[in-house]
Amino acid sequence: MGLEISRVHAKLDIQTTPSRLDIQTRKAKLEFRNKRERVDVRTELPRVIIDQSECFASMGLMKPVDLTRQEGQWSMQHALTYASKVSGDGDSVAAIENPQDPMPDIVERDTYPEREFVLDFIPKARPRINVTGGVQINTEKNAEGTSNRVQATYTPPEIRIDHKASQVRIRMAQYPSIRMRYVPGRFNKYV
Repeated sequence: MGLEISRVHAKLDIQTTPSRLDIQTRKAKLEFRNKRERVDVRTELPRVIIDQSECFASMGLMKPVDLTRQEGQWSMQHALTYASKVSGDGDSVAAIENPQDPMPDIVERDTYPEREFVLDFIPKARPRINVTGGVQINTEKNAEGTSNRVQATYTPPEIRIDHKASQVRIRMAQYPSIRMRYVPGRFNKYV
């Protein structure tokens, strides 16, 4: 007895079409027509002037004159605050009508001063930015009128984009199969 097995492999048919991108452009056009033309163009290249003195001043990096002025103001404010505190302490000590002694409170306040911690970023000020330069255009008019008979035609730019997406077509060209059949009269003696 014999057993015949035959098989057919699967086959795929893959067809691909690549994508395509076509771009067509037309530049903008500006056409002038006039009888007489005279244009004077004066250009000054742009200059950017950046003043960072306020940025450096906010970080403590300033000119000696500005630093002296700032430190003087801070010292004056600190002196006035200290004089006000000492004056208030003297007034509370001199107030004999209060039965409670103010000295322990004053000593405790000065022994453990309150500290304030703040997260800060520098620079605090922005730089001053000035831009100079530009274009001056002067047109000379003729005796025929103010418009100088100028006709302008503007054609805007145009862009055409045509895109065709890629395509992939997959189909089964041959389906897989297995065929088994029994053939009588054939057999193998050896097992």
